[in-house]
Amino acid sequence: MGPSDPENPDRTSKAPTRTCRVLDWFFATALLLLSGALVFFTTLRANLAHPHAAEGLSAPQFPAQSPYAQLVMKDALVQNQTLSWHNDPHLSRVFLDPRMNYDADKGELEVKVAGLYFVYTHLKLQQVVVPAYSQGTVEVFVTVVQDFGQRAVLNLSLDVGPSSTSTITTSESSLIFLHPGERLRLSMSATAGDFLDWQLVSGANTFGLFWVAGGQPLTDSGTLTVIN
Repeated sequence: MGPSDPENPDRTSKAPTRTCRVLDWFFATALLLLSGALVFFTTLRANLAHPHAAEGLSAPQFPAQSPYAQLVMKDALVQNQTLSWHNDPHLSRVFLDPRMNYDADKGELEVKVAGLYFVYTHLKLQQVVVPAYSQGTVEVFVTVVQDFGQRAVLNLSLDVGPSSTSTITTSESSLIFLHPGERLRLSMSATAGDFLDWQLVSGANTFGLFWVAGGQPLTDSGTLTVIN
């Protein structure tokens, strides 16, 4: 077979170029999504670094028209429990999109729109007895609950002991695909039982998520598909 005509390239000569363009588009899209999530979480962590942020923190800048929520923890005791949350949007730092639902009895946040979500949580403990005597690990698990089972998606861990500083914090985040009807629940586990000399800092422990653009197909009219 002779060389291809430069003015009429065959399909074989086009294939590598087409493949490279597809790969370039894929990596560029993935980088854009991750960059947006990183900017949001970096801003959120900077706000949470202030001890009295519960009173004067400005609202997080969630992506426009995206389902989102941010809840503030009710609990103060460090013990084995399912965590409960303030979900009244009139409270400071609480945001609950109508396309999400919080079940206060179960401590579960339900999503109604399928797609890729940026999920984050922040945990802050403060020593309330001096000197502290508890020693062990405090963990918080973020679990996706389904009708047929559940799966863990995030794990926060804090080591507590007599040598710990008076205030300790940790944060975690992840991109997670969620289906309509799936629920998120947070559970706390203390390896040494109740830590009576430590408490959760009021107003500083948050949990939230927001839908990432590109994670869900749109309808023909260009709007989100909301499943009630």
